[in-house]
Amino acid sequence: MKRSFLALLLTAMTSSSFAYIAQIDAGYTYTNHDDDYTDSDNRLNLLGTFYFEPVPSSKGPLNEGAFLNHASNVYGAYDYTQLKSDRYSITDQTGLTGTQKDEFQNHNFVVGVEYFYQQFYFNADIGMNHEKYQQKEQFSYGSDYNKDEYDRTNYRALVGYMPMSNLLIAAGVDGYNGDDEDDEDNAVALKAKYVFPVGNADQYINLEADGAFGDEDNITVGGDYYFNKAFSLGAAYNFEDNGDDDIDYFSIRSKYFLNDMFAVGGAVGFGDDVQAFNVNGTLRF
Repeated sequence: MKRSFLALLLTAMTSSSFAYIAQIDAGYTYTNHDDDYTDSDNRLNLLGTFYFEPVPSSKGPLNEGAFLNHASNVYGAYDYTQLKSDRYSITDQTGLTGTQKDEFQNHNFVVGVEYFYQQFYFNADIGMNHEKYQQKEQFSYGSDYNKDEYDRTNYRALVGYMPMSNLLIAAGVDGYNGDDEDDEDNAVALKAKYVFPVGNADQYINLEADGAFGDEDNITVGGDYYFNKAFSLGAAYNFEDNGDDDIDYFSIRSKYFLNDMFAVGGAVGFGDDVQAFNVNGTLRF
């Protein structure tokens, strides 16, 4: 049995006609903040995708196979973020000085569907954020511990059209509702993606944009150059405006497929007093 499975695996790894029905993506991001507050900021993410039909690896870059083949799918994602503060000075109501340390945790769950029908496109997902905030105070006369939890429901739906098989234009709604009745937003969502060949065989460019415009605006634009079917180098720019502050973030990213089944990737990001480092991997079967 083990020998049969190994033979099947080796055949899939070396076959030029390999097709996959499912994909798992996992990543880790460490963020460094240039401030006197943050001690550590770590994020783990996991994404699982199941395709309604096998996706061939023969068309275009391996990383764009699902898009170029119009592969309808269902997916589920989980993100976990943990941010811890350094211990900092505080003063109580009587004027005595102590210290405080904070910890923030965020669990994010998402399920969704992406469906292609001829030239039409549909995407919808719903998710839940569970946030937990802990506060530990230390004074000479004792300590105190406080915590708070908060839930938020996120939703997104897009309807699109593909005037060409490798160009997508979509629009819809992107919003959320929190435990606080004032914590809600219904934004207009826009998405575009274009993958096209350039130069010699197996060289492609991917251009993409994604945005939500409501009480808070969030825009991301990016591009990737595929040197061949397996290797890409790209960049992305993100802009956020919550009405009070503007946040800019720029990242450089790369991905390399060791074969049709396995890929490794990484990214380096720079923002306002922040730097981020990401490593990720992909498994197809």
